[in-house]
Amino acid sequence: MFDVGFWELLVIGVIALVVVGPERLPGLARTVGLWVGRARHAFYSIRDEIEREANAEGLRDTQRAIRDSVEQTRDQIKSEAGKFESEAGKALNQGGGEADKGQTESGESETSASESGAATQEPSEHASEGTTENRPIEADTKHD
Repeated sequence: MFDVGFWELLVIGVIALVVVGPERLPGLARTVGLWVGRARHAFYSIRDEIEREANAEGLRDTQRAIRDSVEQTRDQIKSEAGKFESEAGKALNQGGGEADKGQTESGESETSASESGAATQEPSEHASEGTTENRPIEADTKHD
């Protein structure tokens, strides 16, 4: 800030001694010291506030940049996912004719044949119980 050396302070002290006098000089020095301390405190607090505000503005800029980057990445992912879905749909449509060839000889698909067999048991399985009717499969409740 100000470049005040030893000789400048000595000249100011001599002038203050002549103008104020030796009796009131210590009180004047104390008052001047208080005012200089208050001025320094005000200066430093303003400087710190400006630095915090500049830092906060920098953080806001960084936050905006990150948010923009995230939005761009999200858009890229959505577009790639859309491309993948359309390609997968095309592949399924092209492969759909081949999937129909996987039917059994009786004309039923494998899943429908297994579903019809899972709903009831064959009569021969119940022969030990003395009945020949179709029954639903019961869960085994025995605990060893």
